[in-house]
Amino acid sequence: MESFDIININVDVDDIFEYVIGNSCYCPIEKKIDSEKYETYDEFIYDCESKEIIDQDSDYINFSKQVSLLRSNAPKMSGDEIYRICIELEEISPKTIKL
Repeated sequence: MESFDIININVDVDDIFEYVIGNSCYCPIEKKIDSEKYETYDEFIYDCESKEIIDQDSDYINFSKQVSLLRSNAPKMSGDEIYRICIELEEISPKTIKL
């Protein structure tokens, strides 16, 4: 079994907001890592160099799914409402990821 490094991250509310409203093509976690080497998905991070799927912990999965849900609902919401939810998402964002 492969071992992965635990990386500390600090997700920023503005990165969440910009991604959710479509101003950024990088998810807030992808902005914290090398987006040339890694791709983020709701349940894992894909290492493009080693071609490996790196399963993530439940806090990452929950956060990613909530961000995806907000992103799909954002066109029907006001900017203030979206930003308030982004603040809540920042609070539940993962503090570590596996790479």
